[in-house]
Amino acid sequence: MIHAYNEIYLSGVMRNLSAMFDIAVNAMELDPNDIALRFSKSAIASGIEKGNPKYLCGKSATELLSELLDKNVAFTQIPLDRSPEYWAGWVLAYTQWYLDKPFSEILYVIPFDKLISLYHPYHEANELKTAEYIKSLFPAESSLKRIRLLRNLSQKQLSDLSGVKLRSIQCYEQGDINISNAQAETLYALAKVLDCSIEDLLK
Repeated sequence: MIHAYNEIYLSGVMRNLSAMFDIAVNAMELDPNDIALRFSKSAIASGIEKGNPKYLCGKSATELLSELLDKNVAFTQIPLDRSPEYWAGWVLAYTQWYLDKPFSEILYVIPFDKLISLYHPYHEANELKTAEYIKSLFPAESSLKRIRLLRNLSQKQLSDLSGVKLRSIQCYEQGDINISNAQAETLYALAKVLDCSIEDLLK
């Protein structure tokens, strides 16, 4: 899997997000889900997702939190103990890097308070174990989407090339419509453009 940024920056991002969430929830008594939702919609989150150095290594935890809240955060001491909130921020940062998915998608399948609740017993395990658990919460990726991405085609491009309606492709990929119920001509058109067999699409 290709990641948005090099692994050498990962530990710094993990430490910063851990401390940021710990300070926000435990020192400032902000609601865990509210602050996580605000974070997921912020320039900080998208900057990390895109590998922007400003957010990977250019700011401290308190500077990130100050930007997020749009006010100066006076609390400057980085927590030395590892609270459940600190651990949740740590795992969230790792999972985003590992899965290369937006923070918003991760927090959709596991809200921040639910992530905090995994502290026992997951905090004693490698963060990879928690990331794999979170990965299992996502719906299985459709074969159509997987093959389309391998061919470097957008949904719109596939629609234009195959003649299959864009909305139909979106529904097949999201599982709203089972692709096995598609007409033979539709399956043939998609398979031809994607250079695969119809059976590959139905797996």
